[in-house]
Amino acid sequence: MIARLTERQKDCLRLVAQGYTSKEIGRQIGISPATVDNHVRAALDTLRVESRAGAARLLAAAEADQPLTSQSQPLAEPPTDAAVDAVSGPARRWWQSMVPPLGGSRNSLGAEAKFFAIIRIAVLGLSSLMILTIGIAVLLWLLR
Repeated sequence: MIARLTERQKDCLRLVAQGYTSKEIGRQIGISPATVDNHVRAALDTLRVESRAGAARLLAAAEADQPLTSQSQPLAEPPTDAAVDAVSGPARRWWQSMVPPLGGSRNSLGAEAKFFAIIRIAVLGLSSLMILTIGIAVLLWLLR
């Protein structure tokens, strides 16, 4: 069954075995996270397994020419925050600190943090709307 996988599917599964997320895999091989998910999903169907980790184990075992044991072996540890920081940059820019971070696990913020994130978005949206309105008013005044 491994022979039926495309090279791109194998690339994605190798990186899954190293503990990377779809977003990180996409950055490394130059495709979108949704495309990574499509490749992994197709590999799951081809290999007839339920999980990404199971598919990655099958590929790793096939490439190492080792028979699979009944006990699943652990995959690599997930990459540390340093690896993610190397991709996103050493520090957030000043404007990035004004908006809530994108991504992350679902409901990872507490109630207070969610409230302040909503307030920041509202203030940023209102400020943008005010600047746009003032800019249009000035432009119309100049064109009179």
